[in-house]
Amino acid sequence: MILLVDNTIEGQGSSPREIRSALQQIEPDLRVVTEPLHNITPEFVKLISPSHIILSGQSHPWDRYSAESLAGVFYVIRSAPKPILGVCGGQQQIALAFKGPVGLIERLTPGEGYEGAFRERGFCNVDLNSPTGNGIFDGLPQTITVWESHCDEVKSLPPDFICTATNQVSEIQAMQHATLPLFGVQFHPELFDLEHPDGRIILENFLKL
Repeated sequence: MILLVDNTIEGQGSSPREIRSALQQIEPDLRVVTEPLHNITPEFVKLISPSHIILSGQSHPWDRYSAESLAGVFYVIRSAPKPILGVCGGQQQIALAFKGPVGLIERLTPGEGYEGAFRERGFCNVDLNSPTGNGIFDGLPQTITVWESHCDEVKSLPPDFICTATNQVSEIQAMQHATLPLFGVQFHPELFDLEHPDGRIILENFLKL
């Protein structure tokens, strides 16, 4: 069973639905429990005992999220009781849990939040730093093509993390913890198709961990 953490505010984002759809496309009988981030506590995770945890993308800038709503999921991330994959904003959430800096890629014009901010969007090339045959990138070529849609990025690695993928827009396109089963990807592996299957392979690899 997969625990999918819904990081949107009041459901104002498609990431959780798209991740759930992709998982059920890969494994039709897979049970996926979706839970809002403010309900995530160590006790809840222990109760439902998922095999894996996925952190969805978020719907708003992180300064719109209260410390109280993030406290439980931050604790779960730092303890990593099961393999955890952070997708887009979920990678940023992992960084924030370890006091890593997150911010806009670039502001093009004055504005609030994501208004006037640069967004990396569409199928883009990402270069893997880790050798092929390693972890969630097992079996993939050195350059993969994945869907991007983000204004924020992890600005520098938190302590004990390594960068596992990069491109010219965002240096930290993927990262993982040196010892804990924590993996983050800035892109959206759930948005794959027949011409761009790399995201599917990443999800399949994660489910095998």
